[in-house]
Formats: sequence, C-alpha cells, structure tokens
Amino acid sequence: MLCALPVHFVRSDAILPNECHYPEHAASLAETLRREQLWRIPIVLECNSLAVMDGHHRLQAALQLKLAYVPCLLLGYGDVEVIATREGYLVTPQEIVRRARAQDLYPPKTTRHRFPSALPTCNVSVCLL
Repeated sequence: MLCALPVHFVRSDAILPNECHYPEHAASLAETLRREQLWRIPIVLECNSLAVMDGHHRLQAALQLKLAYVPCLLLGYGDVEVIATREGYLVTPQEIVRRARAQDLYPPKTTRHRFPSALPTCNVSVCLL
C-alpha cells in the first residue's frame, strides 16, 4: 500500500515533467497552497529518472511559489500501470521517461497512471519546503 511508503523531499528543479499543464489550474493550486500553507498530496515520481507520474500541476504550483523542495513518493513502473488518454500518442514507461529527459512534453493529461492504492496525504507545512 502506498500509505506505507516514505515521503521524500525532492528538489523541485530536479523533477522532470513529461506533460504540459493547464496554467490556470497550476495558478489555482499555487493560490491554495499560499493561502492554506499546507502541502497535502505528494507528487509521484519514477524512482530512477524523477519523471512525474502524477502531479504535473502540483509541480508547476511549487515552481510558481519558488519552493526548493516538494514532498514526493518514488515508485517504479513495475508497481504502476500506465495508459494513454489521447489517441495517437505512444505511452509506455520508456517513452514517458524519454520524453521527460528530452523535454519533449506530451499535451496535458495524455498519460494516466494507475496506482495499486490511493495516494496518501502528507500534510507538510509549506514553510518547510
């Protein structure tokens, strides 16, 4: 279960997105973080590459707020199923990592990662990040 995994604090500038994001959604999340001062759900990263599996908008919110670190879960693709949500795109673990490393981003919401259980909450004070 994912709730038993440790939350890692990863430098926000080390994380590799592989999808574009919706700017208005990221801005809304940044405003919520600024107002509540609480990071609730960790970003999920592929453990070797630090490519985002889940949390592109949270990452962008963190970057907008100039947070040095973000709470993350580190998983491997052996534990996660991934599917394409848009036709015409190759979506495999290898292609996701390749795109992240090459900064060749998919359109927003092209990939969907299915985790073995619900993502845990972490409730970390933003001032610590």
